[in-house]
Amino acid sequence: MILHYLKVAARSLMKYKMQSLISALCLAVGIVCFSYTYLFVETVAPTDYRPHYDRRLNLSLANNGALSSNEIARMEEELRHAGVEDVAAYTKGLHTQEVTFFDEKGQEFPFLVRYRNADAGYFAYNGISVTGPVEELGPADVVLTEAFARKAFGEDNPVGMTLRIANEQSGQLYKVVGIAMGSDPNVVPDCYFPVMEPSDNHILYASCYLPEKMDLNGFHSLLDKIAWPDREGNPVKLHAELESSQHRQTLLAKLLFLLVVSLVLLSGLINFLKFTIQMFYNRQHELALRKCLGSDTKGLYGLLASEVFLMMTVALLLSFLLTEWTFGLAYSLLPMDEIPDIRLQDVYLTQLKVYLVVVAACLLIVSFPLRKLRQVSLYAFLQQSRKKHTFRNTMIGLQLVISMFFAGGVVLTWLASNELLFDKMYNPLPDGEQERIVVLPLKTQYLENNIQPILSEVRKMPEVEDIISYCISNPINFHVYTEYERKDKSMARIVMSSGSPRYFHFFHIPMQGKVIPDDASGEVYVSEAFKRLLDADGNTGTVRLDNKDYRIAGVYKALFNEVEHPEYMGSVFMPSTDAQLYYIKVITTTDLTAFLKRLEDLCREFVPSTLPIDLMALSESDEGLNIIKTMRVTMSVLAVVSLLLVVLSIFSAISMDTVARLKEVAIRKINGATPGNIAWMFGKVYILLFAFTFLLVYSLLFLFMKTVLDRYTLDCLYRWEWPLLMFVLVGGLITVTLGMKIYQIMKINPAEVVKRE
Repeated sequence: MILHYLKVAARSLMKYKMQSLISALCLAVGIVCFSYTYLFVETVAPTDYRPHYDRRLNLSLANNGALSSNEIARMEEELRHAGVEDVAAYTKGLHTQEVTFFDEKGQEFPFLVRYRNADAGYFAYNGISVTGPVEELGPADVVLTEAFARKAFGEDNPVGMTLRIANEQSGQLYKVVGIAMGSDPNVVPDCYFPVMEPSDNHILYASCYLPEKMDLNGFHSLLDKIAWPDREGNPVKLHAELESSQHRQTLLAKLLFLLVVSLVLLSGLINFLKFTIQMFYNRQHELALRKCLGSDTKGLYGLLASEVFLMMTVALLLSFLLTEWTFGLAYSLLPMDEIPDIRLQDVYLTQLKVYLVVVAACLLIVSFPLRKLRQVSLYAFLQQSRKKHTFRNTMIGLQLVISMFFAGGVVLTWLASNELLFDKMYNPLPDGEQERIVVLPLKTQYLENNIQPILSEVRKMPEVEDIISYCISNPINFHVYTEYERKDKSMARIVMSSGSPRYFHFFHIPMQGKVIPDDASGEVYVSEAFKRLLDADGNTGTVRLDNKDYRIAGVYKALFNEVEHPEYMGSVFMPSTDAQLYYIKVITTTDLTAFLKRLEDLCREFVPSTLPIDLMALSESDEGLNIIKTMRVTMSVLAVVSLLLVVLSIFSAISMDTVARLKEVAIRKINGATPGNIAWMFGKVYILLFAFTFLLVYSLLFLFMKTVLDRYTLDCLYRWEWPLLMFVLVGGLITVTLGMKIYQIMKINPAEVVKRE
C-alpha cells in the first residue's frame, strides 16, 4: 500500500513539475541557509555540554582587577586550605607566537601557532583528555591539540619534541608532553603553554566547582574569609559567579541570530506547505471519488504524507547540490580572514537533521486539512467555495513580512554603516588605486629577518611603482592611541600611527611641512584636527605626548581610512624605521593575481612552507572593516534569498490558482472580461497583502532599528529613501511576477477550456 501511495504521489507531483520544483527549491534554500548559520554560530560560540554545568564557577578579584600569575598561585593555595580543589587557571583569548619544533634528529619545523595559557587543572575541569602525564604542568611543558598535531606532523607522534619561541632572549626550550584529545569549550588553540609562559602579561581567569551541599551564598561567605595583602598592603578578596549566569547573554544572542535566519527556512517551509495543501484541495474530484470508494481518512493521510515525503526528499537532495556549489563560494565572498573552519560533512549532517525535523513537523501539519475533510459532508466538500484561500493568503503575507524585513534591514544596515563609518573615512586615493596596493605583513621572524633581500628583488620588478614601510596602524578600531594633556589639565585621546614619512605621498594625503628621514627622532606629524586642538591650547611648534616633547614637522589632512570619532581628537604620525608591514603599489596594467603569485613564490624562497605569508590587497587588510563587510554581505544574501522565495511563492500560487479557476477565467473571457478585469481578479489579493505588510513591516522595522541603534544619532533612519527603496524593490518584483503570470493567463483560449470541461 505504501508503494501505491508513493506512485500516486509521484504522478501527482509530475503533473505540476514546475510548481513542485519551485517548492522543493525554496525549501532546499532554507535548509542550506539555516545549516550554514547554525554551524557558524556553534563554531564561534559552541554549546556547553560539560557535566555539572550548574556548579561551575568563575573566580575573579572583588575589585574587578585582572588576576596575575602570582595571585593565581596564592588563590589556589588559599582555596585548597579551605577545601576547594581542582582550580583551573587559563586565558580565554588566543595569542599568536612563532615557534620552532625540533625532532630527535634535530630537524626544525617552524610554525605560527595560536596558543592558550592553561594549567593542569584546566584539562580536568573541562573534560579534555590528554595523552601523557599532565597531572602537573611544569614551566617548560607544552600540550598540543590533536587537530594541530595531525596538521603539522601527520601520523608522527610529536610527544617528546622540543620547541623554542622565536625571538625569546632566554633561549628557553619547551617540551611537548601530551596531546589534548577532547573539545575545548572556548576557542580551540593549536597548543597550551603554562600559565606563566611565554609571557606573564596576559589576562588570566580562574574557575572551580561549587562544593557539593553548598549554595552560592555559602561559597561567597567562604570567600569572604579568604584574603591576603597585595604589594601595597591592601587586602585582595575574591568574587565568584556562576558560569551559567555569565553565558546567558551569549545564549540569547545565539538564539536571536538563529531565529532571524530561521525565518528563511520558515519562508521556504511555508511555500512548500502552501503548494502541497493547495494542490490537495485542487484535486477535489479525485478525493471525493476515493472517499466514495471507501478510502478512509487514514488512506487519504497516507496519500498526502507520501507527497510530503517525496517533496522533502527532493528538497534534501537539492540542498546537497546547493551546498556543493555554495560551500567554496561562501568562503570567497565573505571578506573575513578568520572565518571559522566548517567541515563539509558537518554541513551535510546538519542538513539531514533539519530534514528529519521538518518532515516530522510537516507530517503533523498536513493532518489538519484532513480533519476538515472528515468533518464536512461529501456534497459540501465538492460545493465549497474556491475563492477562499485564507491559509494560502496568510502564508504569502507572512512570507512578504519576512522578505520585507530582510530587504529593509539590508537597506538600513548599508545606510547606517555608511553614515557611521564609510562616509566618515578619509580616503584620498583615486578610483582604482586602492586595488593596486598589496599588503605584505611581517607576521613571522623568518620573513622579518629576510625582508631586505625580498624587497631588493621586489623593487626590480617592472610592475612595482612604490614601496613604503608601516609600523603602527589601526585608524578604524582606535586600539593604538596616546594621550595629550591639554591646557586645562584634561586628557585628550589621539590616534597614533608610525612608519615611513613617505606615507603621505604614497596615499595622496595633503601635507604641509617637510619630509624627514625615517630614523628622525623628536619630530612628529599631526593631523589638522589635532593641530586645531594645539592652536586652541597655544602650542604652535611643539607637542608633548607621554611626557616627551616633539617638534611638529608637518600637518596632514588625516590618516588613510581615519574616521571622525568623538572620543578621539585627531591623530599623530611618528617617523620610524621599524616595520610591521609593507605597502607595495603596482602600476595600472598589472594583473594583481599573477603579481601576488610571483611575490608569494619570492617570499617562499626565504620562508618555509609551514609558515604563513598572508599577502593581500589593501581593501582586504583591515579586520574591523572586514567584519562589517561580512555582516553586510550576509544580510544582502539573506534578503536576496527571502525575496526569491516570495517571487517563487507568488509564481507558484498563481499557477495553482489558474489551474483551480481555469473554467472561471474562460467564462469571464467569453462574457467580455477585459485584461484589466482578469488581472484584478488574480492580483488584487497580492496587492492588498503587499500594502498591508509594507505598512506593518515599516512600522516594526523603524521601531526595532531605533531601539537597537538608540545610542547613535542617525539621520538615515528618519529619511524617506529607505522605505521608498524597500517599497520599490519588493513591489517591483511582485508586479513583474504578477505581470508575467497574468500575461500567460490572457493567452488561454476559452473555447479549449470549455471543450475540455
